Order: sequence, then structure tokens, then C-alpha cells
Amino acid sequence: MNRTKTFLFFLTLLSTVAPLPLAAQIDEETIQHIDSYVNVNPDSAVILCNNALAQMPAKASSHKSYLLAIRGNAHFTLGNNAAAIADFKASFRAAEEVADTTACVNALSDLGVTYRVNQQTDSALICYKQALAMLQSSDSPDLEASILTSIAVLFANQARLDEAVSFAEKGLEKARLTDDIQTQIYAASSLGSALFLAGHHERGLQTQRYIIGVAEKKGIPRYMLKTYAPIIAMHNRLGHPDSVRYYIDRGNAVLDKVPEASVESIGFLEQSFVILTDMGRYRESLDIQKKILAMQDSRPFIPLDRLWQRIALNYKGLGDIEKMDEAYQTAIAIADSIHQSDINDQISDLNIRYHTAEKELAIANLQAEKSRRDTIIALITAGVIIASLLLIIYLRARRRKIEVENIRARLDGIEQERGRLAHELHDGVCNDLLGIELTLAAGRCDTGELSEMIRTTRNEVRSISHELLPPRFNGLSLTQLIAAYAQKSEGFVSYQPSAGAIDIDPEKSINLYRIIQEWTGNLRHHSTATCATVSLAESEGEITLDITDNGAPFDPSAVTSGGLGLENLNRRVKALQGTLNFFEKNGTNHISVKFFK
Repeated sequence: MNRTKTFLFFLTLLSTVAPLPLAAQIDEETIQHIDSYVNVNPDSAVILCNNALAQMPAKASSHKSYLLAIRGNAHFTLGNNAAAIADFKASFRAAEEVADTTACVNALSDLGVTYRVNQQTDSALICYKQALAMLQSSDSPDLEASILTSIAVLFANQARLDEAVSFAEKGLEKARLTDDIQTQIYAASSLGSALFLAGHHERGLQTQRYIIGVAEKKGIPRYMLKTYAPIIAMHNRLGHPDSVRYYIDRGNAVLDKVPEASVESIGFLEQSFVILTDMGRYRESLDIQKKILAMQDSRPFIPLDRLWQRIALNYKGLGDIEKMDEAYQTAIAIADSIHQSDINDQISDLNIRYHTAEKELAIANLQAEKSRRDTIIALITAGVIIASLLLIIYLRARRRKIEVENIRARLDGIEQERGRLAHELHDGVCNDLLGIELTLAAGRCDTGELSEMIRTTRNEVRSISHELLPPRFNGLSLTQLIAAYAQKSEGFVSYQPSAGAIDIDPEKSINLYRIIQEWTGNLRHHSTATCATVSLAESEGEITLDITDNGAPFDPSAVTSGGLGLENLNRRVKALQGTLNFFEKNGTNHISVKFFK
């Protein structure tokens, strides 16, 4: 449409479109007034619907549903199928919210037709199934006629002609019960085409001629064009060139009065290019095909794979083999994507459901779908919660197991400590006391000798008592406790403190202190060492205890079970969750304990 035509269009629109009533006055008469523009001036119908909808309350209503359906039909007439589908869906939702069955079926019927024209057969089928199910409990012959006729077209497109004729006859029978001329034209025209395709040529032509007369009498170009396309195809099939040219001329005479991207225009143009190809006018036919493909939002009636096959025939007629091959490849690619068997199965199911009056819907409604989604989300959430609980239980059980092992190790360490101290009391203090007793019994009263023996025994008892005293009772830090222990060792133990302060929790401090006591005590009483050095260091949270001595080389693997308190030592290191290593370096024995704070 050029600028001049656009300007004239809006002048006409401003002069012909009457002002809309107020929101409170938008009633059935107003809606019928707006609906009357759909066929003669669909652009005006869209504007009127927009104005009316803008004045209405936000909540759903039957009037809103019908206005949305009218706007959808106007978009459909203009060839804007995407906008039409959106409006029909909105119309159905509004009708469903207020439980208006008639409006629901009306929206589903229009939506199904749009899907079918868009070659979305499966979506169209869903709409028809749901509409038929709703009509089971209502008496709306016009709506039932529309649905049955649409199903007939669907069957015809799938080459199931006997079923198409059956549904078309039922559709026309219902249409005759109404005074809706458009519904009658739609039903009768569809029946004429189905009869002809099924081999009943004369009946098909007669039905089509009758409908052409009705459309021309009403003066509706859209429906006139709609009835010309089928009869052109019929005469072409029968080899009547004069009749073909006659109806093509009559169609061309009204073509510019119908939106170029409308269903009726495209249907007529498609039939025209088929005839032109048969006449050998390949370039003219190809121009029409390219025009159809280039139309925004347009969808051909015939399947796209067949359209590309016909494009290939035109290129073949023009001798352009390369483009012919490209067109065939496109047709093959489109045909491969069509799930024809699934569609046929669904159509068969629809036929059975209708004739056996089954009332269940074949598709889930939106609420059921939402319920399924909620159930899935709930199951996933429950699974995550259960998994989290199991993980928490496992971690708690693991921590409890570690705590039990630590307690057991501590108790075992206490038992080992008691055994070692008992051994030292028996071999040390008891033997010293026995020596004093024997000296006194022998009558030797050397006061100096007895004093020295008693002093040695007292020191031994003091040393053992200090070892029995838990470090935390002293009120000292670990480093202070180690330093005090070294000072009381009479020069046997020396301590090399770290550069900075080391903060270790009390439980680990006790185990570390006992390891120092255990090992240096073993060195003092059971080895050739004359001195031992203790050092403590921390690096990035790891504590390292090193004890070196100058005794004979030590081989831990050669020590029998319980020897030198190794078993007790290992238990304490295990309680620290650390590592214990023995090695020799530069003639010096080393024991190294490492663990993390």
C-alpha cells in the first residue's frame, strides 16, 4: 500500500467509523456493529476492537472474549496469523474464566482454523477435540457446524475423503439450522470440494455453483473469492479451459478488494499458479509463487513441500535445472519434517471419539499441566531435602565415630600411661625403697648414704607425680609447660621454642605434651642417649613437633609390641589425626609428629 492509498484509507476510516459508546454501553449490538467491519474493512475492525477493549474493565467477561475473537478474525482476514492466534487464545482464556461455553467453543473453532491454515495440523486437531467435547452438553448448531466443517477440511487435507464428506454433510446440516450466511457458505463450499475430490464431480460442481450464487448475491468479495478457487480447480481437473478462464477472470476482478495476505487471496492465487503451470506459463506461475512466499505472515493452503515441488516444475519448464534441483531439495527437507503418521493417528482418534460420543478430552487442560509441574517441582524439592538430611545424618554419624575413636584412643592412652607408670614405680621407686630397707636391716647407719638414697627416691616420686598431673591444671600455656618440663629434666631435655606464639586447643595440647613426656622418658630410661632436643613450630595451620637425640640409631620396625611405649605413642598421634615419622640425619635420631590445628 503506497502513501497515497494509505492517506485515502485513513480519510475513509475517519469518515466511516462511528464513535464507540461508553464502556457501560458496550453491549451485544455494539459488538455486532464492530463485527460487521471484519469482512468489508478489517483494519477498521481492529481499530474499533482496540478502542472498545481499552474502555472495558480489566477483568474477564463474555463481551471481552467476543471482542478479542472479532479482532482475531480481522487479523486473520488481513493475513496476520500470529496476531490472530494470540487474540483467539486470549478470547478462550477470557471465556473460560467466566464459564461461557459458547464463547469458548467459538474461540477454539477460530483458533483451530488459523492453526490449520498455518499447517499446524496437530494444534488444530487439539482445538477441534476440545471444542467438540464442550459442545456435547450445549445446543449451538452454528458453532457445531463450524467445527464439523473445519474437521472435514482437515480430513480432506489428509486425503481421507469419505470421512471428509461425512463431516462436511453433517456440518452443512447443522448450518442450515442457523441464519448465519457465512457459516452456510463455509459448510457448503467445503462439502462441494470434498464431494468433487471423492469422485462425485457433478454433485461437487452443483454445490459449488449454488454457493457462488449466494456469495455474489450477498456481495462479499472475500467469500466470492473463497468460492472461485475450488470451482477453478474442479474445472481444471475436468479439462474445461473455458470455465477455468471464466472463473479466474471473475476472481481477478475482486482480488484487489480482499487483503492480499488473507486466506481467500492466497487460496485463489495458489489455484491460479497451478493453472498457469498447466498452461505452460511458467514465469507467470513462478511470480505468483514467489509473491505468496514473500507475503509477511502468510501461510499457503497447500503443504509447503508440495508448493516447492510446483516451484521446481516451473524452473524445469524454464530450463533452469540448478534452481529446479534446489527447489526439490527444499521440498524434500520440509517433507521429512512432517510427522504424517502421527497426524493420521490423531485424526482417526478424533473420528472414533466423535462417533462414539466419548466425552473425555484428549488433551490436558492448563490446570492439569500446572498441577503436573507443581508435582514434579515438589518431588524434586523433596528429593533435595531427603538427600540433604541423609548427608547431615552421615556427617553426624561420621563425626560421632571419630569422637568415639578419639575417646577410645584417649582411654587406651590412659591405660598405657598407667602401665608405664606402674612399671616405673615397680622398677624405680620400689627398688629404691627396697635398697633403703636392706641398708637399715644390715645395720649400716651411714646417714649421708641414706639421705642420698631417700633424696633420689623423692625426686623419682616427684617426677612421676608431675607426669600424672594433667597440664591444664597448671594454669600454664603449652610452650611454658614444655619449658618447665625441660628445666626439671636435669639437663637431659632442652627446648627450642618457636618464633611466634602457638595456640593449640587444650585437648590436643595434652596429647602433644604426653607424647613429649612419653618419648623423652623412654629415651632417658631405655636408650643410650644423653640429651634430647624438643622443638615446636607452626606453618599455615600445620603443627610440627620434632624431638632429636644423640643415642644409638633407632629402628621402629625392630621393636616388639609395646616396646618403648610405641603403641601408646601411635595412639596419641592417631587422636591428633596426625602423622608420625622416625628418621636419622647427620648421626642424630629424629621423631617428627605433624598435624593440623
